[in-house]
Amino acid sequence: MKFILNLIAIASGAVTLVSCAGNLADTKIQPEAKMRRIGFVAGAGGFEKMAITNRTFFDALGESGYVHGKTMEVVFRTAEGDMAKMPSLVDDVLKNNVEILVVSSSPGCAAAKSATTTTPVLCISVQDDPIKAGLTSRLSNPQSNVIGVYSFLPTGISQQLNLISQFVPKLSTLGVLYNPQNATHVRLLTEWTSVATEKGVRLVPMPVTRAEDLDAAIMNALREKAQIGIGLLGPDTYAIRKEIAESARAHRFPIVMDTPGGYTDMGGVATVGVNIVPYYRRGAVEQMIPLLQGKRPGDLSWIGPKQVDVTVNEEVARSFGLIVPTVQK
Repeated sequence: MKFILNLIAIASGAVTLVSCAGNLADTKIQPEAKMRRIGFVAGAGGFEKMAITNRTFFDALGESGYVHGKTMEVVFRTAEGDMAKMPSLVDDVLKNNVEILVVSSSPGCAAAKSATTTTPVLCISVQDDPIKAGLTSRLSNPQSNVIGVYSFLPTGISQQLNLISQFVPKLSTLGVLYNPQNATHVRLLTEWTSVATEKGVRLVPMPVTRAEDLDAAIMNALREKAQIGIGLLGPDTYAIRKEIAESARAHRFPIVMDTPGGYTDMGGVATVGVNIVPYYRRGAVEQMIPLLQGKRPGDLSWIGPKQVDVTVNEEVARSFGLIVPTVQK
């Protein structure tokens, strides 16, 4: 899907990316006469169905005077959850001579890092440890053209497993829904296995590349006596979160998601992971705006989380016979 966003008015979705509200007075600017040209490669969702995360990013820019069609032009591409498209989409956007390239996924960041060493790259949704993933050698003042926001916590998986155990107090077998074509998911699956083994929990891999794979993955998890599952964070799983919620209910197998984006509103039982939405705002305010104002990636630092959050659809949780955690958002 190729198009240049018109962020001023969209008839069908009534989505407004320019917000007059907010309390970012200290970051407000006098928009420059020059039209800035930036690239944006989304992991999932086009503009009409732009993810709340990406919307938050553009809202924050708009509050500081950077508005598509007025002070900047956004060259937008989306992978629609297919991470194999990332290298070609990144190359396509770079051909448009953008000043800054923004990517919203770990595969997108890796593709951007390989594609350019000169254009500043802002990665606003890295699901892995940026250092382990080879995206940077250090988090503060990196000596490269890549900077970003990540959702990885060194103790995150342990925290998540402890929280999932509150839903199923005698947890012995856990399913992990992941995309085997997503290198980040493959790395994280190894870490999940290690942490779970230490806690005496057996893991059942649930490989899902497309929504059509869900039924088979869930039925196999049930055969393996998994009591609950968790879906790993990523644009690929985000793109099919509604289908995950539906399949989980249809097979009577609860799946919590390690991803924001309204999963519980879609009938999903819970999200157990880092709420990345506020970090998209921080990426806009603390990284993107300084880059637009002339800072280099090396002048900035990567931004990461401090805790794991829990959001529960209590009605759905009880329908599965789960115990609702006492501490949640």
